[in-house]
Amino acid sequence: MMMMKIQTCCILFFALLTLTGCEKTLDIDYHDTDPIVVIEGSINDENTWVRVTTTRDVTEQANRIVSDATVVLTSDIFPPDTLRYKGNGYYEGDQIGFYGEKYGLDVTVDGTTYQSTSVMQQPPTITKYEMVWQKILTEKMLYIAVTLQDIPNEPNYYFIHIYRNGLGYRWSVVRDDKNPGGELRQLFNCMTKRQMEENTDDDVLHDGDQLHIEVRSIDKNVYNYLYSLQIMDNTTTNPIANFTNGALGYFSAYSSVTYDTTVKIADATEE
Repeated sequence: MMMMKIQTCCILFFALLTLTGCEKTLDIDYHDTDPIVVIEGSINDENTWVRVTTTRDVTEQANRIVSDATVVLTSDIFPPDTLRYKGNGYYEGDQIGFYGEKYGLDVTVDGTTYQSTSVMQQPPTITKYEMVWQKILTEKMLYIAVTLQDIPNEPNYYFIHIYRNGLGYRWSVVRDDKNPGGELRQLFNCMTKRQMEENTDDDVLHDGDQLHIEVRSIDKNVYNYLYSLQIMDNTTTNPIANFTNGALGYFSAYSSVTYDTTVKIADATEE
C-alpha cells in the first residue's frame, strides 16, 4: 500500500538588507491559521483505506491526526460502508473495487462533509523496464525507463511510483494522448555521471539498490489532481481540488501492477 504524503506549508521569503555598522533584530510574529482537512484514500481490488489529517502550523513538524472522522464509502453495487478507525489517522473498509464501477467517499470532520468520486480503471501492463544513459548538453544522465502498453479504445491515465529500498524515489503521471493504444515510455532522471562518481548526492543509485515500481490506472479526476501537484514548483497555484468544501488530497479507485528489480549500473545502455 502506497501512501503519497501530502504536506502543505507556508513559505516566507525574507529580504535582509544589511547596512555597514548597523544591525537590527527582526521579531517574526507567526499567526495561527485555521487547519485544512487533508484526505488521502483509495479502493482497489484488494482493499479500501483512507487517511484523514489536518494541515499543521508553521512551527509544527507533521500534519495533525484526525481520529474521530466519519468516513463512508458508497457505490451502486453494495450498501454504504462506514470505515473503521485503525490508528494514526487511518480508516479501513471491507469493500474491494471492480472495474468500471463508480465509488464515492464522504468524510465528515467537525460537522463538515467532504466528498469525492472515482471510477475504477482496467489493470495496466508493464512491457519493459530498462536503465539508459542519455547525453544532455555536456552531461550524461542516467534514466529509469518504464514502458507501458496502453489500453486501447478509451482514454487512459497512469500513475507511476518508483520506490528505492522501500522509500519513495520518483513518481509521475502519464496520459495516452501521445500514442493511444500503443506503447507509452516514461523516463525518470536519476543522476548524472559526475554525481555518480562523486557520490555526494542522496539521489545517487548504487549497485544492489532494490527498486519497486508500481503503476496504477487512474481516472481523469485523479490524474488532474496529481498532475497539478507535480507541476506546483513551476506554478503559483494550489493543486486542482479533488474534494468538495476545500479539503486537500485525493480519492482514487484504481487497478495496479508492480515490478521489482535490483540496480546494476553496468546493465544501463547508451542512447
